[in-house]
Amino acid sequence: MTPPRLLRPILRFTRTAAIAAALAWLVMAYGAQVYRIQGSSMAPTLRSGERVLVNKVGMRLASITRDDVVLFRDPSNEATVMVKRVIAVPGDTVRFLGDEVEVLPGSGASRPLQEVVTPVANAAGSGGPLAARGPGSVSMTLAAGEYFVLGDNRSGSSDSRHWGAVSRDAILGEAVIRVFPWRRIGFVTP
Repeated sequence: MTPPRLLRPILRFTRTAAIAAALAWLVMAYGAQVYRIQGSSMAPTLRSGERVLVNKVGMRLASITRDDVVLFRDPSNEATVMVKRVIAVPGDTVRFLGDEVEVLPGSGASRPLQEVVTPVANAAGSGGPLAARGPGSVSMTLAAGEYFVLGDNRSGSSDSRHWGAVSRDAILGEAVIRVFPWRRIGFVTP
């Protein structure tokens, strides 16, 4: 039979380890988590192999805004996590004009975002309405809970131009801090 004096430290250690494991699980499930970047679609902002700290709590408590770098479930394969930049939020209209994409703010902002990108024909993969606006022009207005995302490396990115808007439910969190490699440690900024 084990003497009670020896059993108490073992029970205390077991209890402490169980509490620590439960807290770690809560933080990883709902608070923050480190993800490894795969691919070059966000270069030069994020490079393949780098690791970022993702704020999951912020996605539940705050709104998602333009220029946020978010991680989300791939619309074509939910087992895969992707990272892209939000360029349009609910209420915004995204318009493709030849080789340009234009974002017309739905509320508040005074100027549209306009840049040259490679358009993709099936940009309404989410089933969102696309409307023709003249030769070579297509537009879609984002509904509540929809976000239009692009990779910073526009020519090497599979993004909302291919499969449409991303649902808020698919977004896991915002990439906040690059934690590896050490020489590039710092905030992920727009």
